Amino acid sequence: MRRSTIDLALVFVVIVWGFSPTVFTKILDVMDPLAFVLVRFAILSAVSLVILAVRGARGGRAWRIERRDVGWLIVSGLCGYGVYQVLYMVGLSHTTAFSSALLMATIPLFTALVLALARVERITLLRWVGIAVAFAGIAGFLWLAHAQGGEFGTHPLTTTEMIVGDALTLVGAVLFAIYGIVNVRLADRYSPPELMCYTLVIGTVALIPFSLPSVFAQNWHLVTWQIWAMIAYSVLFPIYITYSIWNWAIGLRGASYVTIYNFPVPVMAGIIAWILLGQALNVGQMAAAALVLGGMLVARLAIVRQQRASRLAQAVPTLEAIASPTALRE
Repeated sequence: MRRSTIDLALVFVVIVWGFSPTVFTKILDVMDPLAFVLVRFAILSAVSLVILAVRGARGGRAWRIERRDVGWLIVSGLCGYGVYQVLYMVGLSHTTAFSSALLMATIPLFTALVLALARVERITLLRWVGIAVAFAGIAGFLWLAHAQGGEFGTHPLTTTEMIVGDALTLVGAVLFAIYGIVNVRLADRYSPPELMCYTLVIGTVALIPFSLPSVFAQNWHLVTWQIWAMIAYSVLFPIYITYSIWNWAIGLRGASYVTIYNFPVPVMAGIIAWILLGQALNVGQMAAAALVLGGMLVARLAIVRQQRASRLAQAVPTLEAIASPTALRE
């Protein structure tokens, strides 16, 4: 698979996720966050089960789970859906969209930290520099855009609410980083429809005890057909399609390579808001956006170099074996 094809697919993910904060804030203006999460994931689970059933009926791989992977699938389902989505949505409803975007942009940083601490992968100095530059650019971009007072939708936020919201969002970012790392090993053995189905069902089941009371307490008269249309969009694009692409790319290029595409998401959200909503986008923000892109490219270059060196190191013993006198005699 060509690297450019994977990059283009990940750019599509960035664009879709850039739309998400605006869509979510509209939905959460009239829905309880936990009610929205459970409804959304119940629909997602049903869709994924139908897709996998059709795949199996047509002779494709389906309903095949290895015992050694059960624990990893549970971790993936909880970190990517069950617990993560609760933390993200509740956090978003208690902080600003800009703060949420900034904290979620720490996912590549936490991914690198977990990989380094677990000694799964060596993080080079060049990659740390790229991560630091990109994160500094995001902080600058959002700081310039965050001049207005804190609010969520039409509801003013207190300092305590924002601290709680920021803390929940930050923990969610750590979990999503773990989700990407865990899926490196799962993506080799399960196709995207399989992995999506198994982990979505696990995550949805985990959501039920926390979210079901909110579903019953929700005032459904406030949920108009426009909100239902947004819910349908939030089911199909920001989760099912983009998560499938995300896991597919992780299987081919690894978590460290793919998660750097979290960096441009807040910038994309700002650009989309500027285009569609007429929100301000000043020269300082454009400069910060360029810094984000530059840092991301530096981190990407470091990862590509490291992966290339690793492949060459693995190829040397094979070449030596082929060129050995024993092999030549045979």
